[in-house]
Amino acid sequence: MAETFYKGEEQILYLVVDSIDCPIACLTSNSFSESVEMLDTTTRENAGWKTSKPTNQEYSISFEGLQIITDQATPTRYSLDTLKVLKRARTKIEWKIATGSVFTDTGFGYITELSESAPVGELLSFSGTITGFGEPTETTTFIYEDSDTLIYE
Repeated sequence: MAETFYKGEEQILYLVVDSIDCPIACLTSNSFSESVEMLDTTTRENAGWKTSKPTNQEYSISFEGLQIITDQATPTRYSLDTLKVLKRARTKIEWKIATGSVFTDTGFGYITELSESAPVGELLSFSGTITGFGEPTETTTFIYEDSDTLIYE
């Protein structure tokens, strides 16, 4: 079976508002990062060697985009203007990351960082971070066809 690779432009970060998925405007990059806190432990059986156990888990989503003005009446994308409102109001948001129609991560979080860049002679851009609230959910949709091919629903 041949490997399937995906490009960055195939992975889109959406905010879900009123059951409508709107992407982050002119997304130039996004990343999903998970980590776990480790509790140091040791016992006589491990002869003084440090051991640890996983405890609390967390994740964050970083993103970058180019600025536009969000159409507040019927938004189709969210840019820095709307993201600032959500962050300043400390709004818990629903998010979704979709890679084509194959892989989808969803969850909730808060916008915890936003920054704007305005270099002379360049397009205005922004970046931000969503810090996760609770456990994210992952969905992968495969339909098996034969011994050599996997098709995606």
